[in-house]
Amino acid sequence: MIAAMKIAYFTAGTVGAGHLVRGLAIGRALRRTGFAGEYRMFGPRLPFAAAAGREDYTFVEAQTDRALRDRHLAQTSGLAEDLRRYGPDLLVVDLFWAPLRWVLPYLDCEAWLLLRICPPQWLIGPPEMPFAASPFARIVAIEPAAVAAVRDRIDPIVVCNRDECQPPEALRERLAVPREEPLVVALHAGERGESAAVADRAGPGARVLDLFDPEAPFPAAEWLPGADRIVAGAGYNAFWEAHWLGYAERTEWIPFRRSIDDQALRLQTGPVEDWRCNGADTLARWMIAG
Repeated sequence: MIAAMKIAYFTAGTVGAGHLVRGLAIGRALRRTGFAGEYRMFGPRLPFAAAAGREDYTFVEAQTDRALRDRHLAQTSGLAEDLRRYGPDLLVVDLFWAPLRWVLPYLDCEAWLLLRICPPQWLIGPPEMPFAASPFARIVAIEPAAVAAVRDRIDPIVVCNRDECQPPEALRERLAVPREEPLVVALHAGERGESAAVADRAGPGARVLDLFDPEAPFPAAEWLPGADRIVAGAGYNAFWEAHWLGYAERTEWIPFRRSIDDQALRLQTGPVEDWRCNGADTLARWMIAG
């Protein structure tokens, strides 16, 4: 059963690369368990080289498909057809439950919802698509401040563990930074146009790692332990990667404004005490255990 198990990850996130990275983190964690089944991500078309041409990523139209707003037409949507064609045993939903509100009743699989920090109204929904907790076998908080509707909690999901990072000198060599020169990194994985603010804060001589640049190392978290100083937005992935991988004390945070995230609140929440396990590994073990 486990060997034949199919797991799907769905996201509708289009701001930054964080939602894609979360899907990659879960896939990597499944491989670390020895999972021999199938894992596929479903999400929007993204402007990052890291998302292009992936065999494990299916592009779906979830934001513009009006059929998804109709309880009677949702089963005919492209998203519903793609998921039925894949036939998952488990569907992991990354925050964006609304596109699946009227699709889940027509899928023959269990569904789990992952919640990070989000505004309270996120779990209310519009009148034609009200939020319902009942379709989800698990509703899982993936960071401390996510509290609404939560039934389970795990530590934050991170794309890699310390033993999977590049050697400390790798980033310096890749960017051709001399040993005697401080290596300052301006990390950007958010909205277009924000990289200038990050670079300005980092100062002259900073190396900009921008995921809109196809030459940028990906995932950046594997390389950043080799930086002497980092400036980054306080998005979910960047923040928790820094704490899990040990370079948070060398990182300066910029809390960018987001409509469905509160980066300032994330900074106030602070690090997880006694954090001993990557939440992605915990989630993968739950999946394997059924």
